[in-house]
Amino acid sequence: MKTIKTTPEFMNLQENEIIEALDAFENLFENEEDIDPSIEPENPIVTEVARLINEYTNRFDELIAKSENGELPEEIFEYEPEIVIERVAYEIFMDAVHDSMQDADDDFE
Repeated sequence: MKTIKTTPEFMNLQENEIIEALDAFENLFENEEDIDPSIEPENPIVTEVARLINEYTNRFDELIAKSENGELPEEIFEYEPEIVIERVAYEIFMDAVHDSMQDADDDFE
């Protein structure tokens, strides 16, 4: 997977700082379904996590489009981000991939 990098100001954040920022943003909404993507988060950490997730998603879509049989490319499962914020964003992205795969499996049952 093409290396996706954070910007320098986020490279030294600790995981707890990132999680606290994400939790504070989520707490603005009653539940996950109420999250409005048009609302710009005030915290730049949340904005950067969203940008990274978007980059992972775009790269994932590119890899799927290049795949001859439409299967998930192995490199998305082998990718290991080095920076904490990148790892947090990648885990959120992979959770979403997993959830969508589960939903697709449920549709076939």
